Amino acid sequence: MSDVNVTVSGNSINVAVGPQTYYLSAYSTQDQTNAGATSVNKMTYNVTDFNNGVSIVSDSRITIANAGIYNIEFSAQLSKGDSGDDTIQIWLCKNGGNVANSNTEVTLVGNNGKHLASWNWFVNAAAGDYYEICWYSSDTAVLIDYQTAGTTPTRPAIPSVILTVNKIG
Repeated sequence: MSDVNVTVSGNSINVAVGPQTYYLSAYSTQDQTNAGATSVNKMTYNVTDFNNGVSIVSDSRITIANAGIYNIEFSAQLSKGDSGDDTIQIWLCKNGGNVANSNTEVTLVGNNGKHLASWNWFVNAAAGDYYEICWYSSDTAVLIDYQTAGTTPTRPAIPSVILTVNKIG
């Protein structure tokens, strides 16, 4: 069955029949620090480029307005401010609970090590579901790093997290 979208504006009614496109593009211009060696951290987003049917609520909740299969994709600039090797785990939560088998571990190597984490999950969302990308590291020197725009040569800032969400079915 095709989606039906009805909008009313003044004396006009618009009816669109067919698959509706729901999406989100968001990112963060803030460092995201580790709350502690025994804490779960949640990736946050303070800028939304554009969206339709998917929004950010309470800084971290990827909220789905319409049921369907969605692709949640992110990239995060992982960094650490000390020597040695440290790990960070990143996983998906749905409506406040962990999603089984969604965790991945990344190792940051050496003094001031950096790594780009980037992957995606397909989720089957009901209307009103929300997802959060969570992370943990036992080392409080691990963070998700925002970098300001560069000069000589001029280049754009590096968001700490970039997020896209698309309805795919």
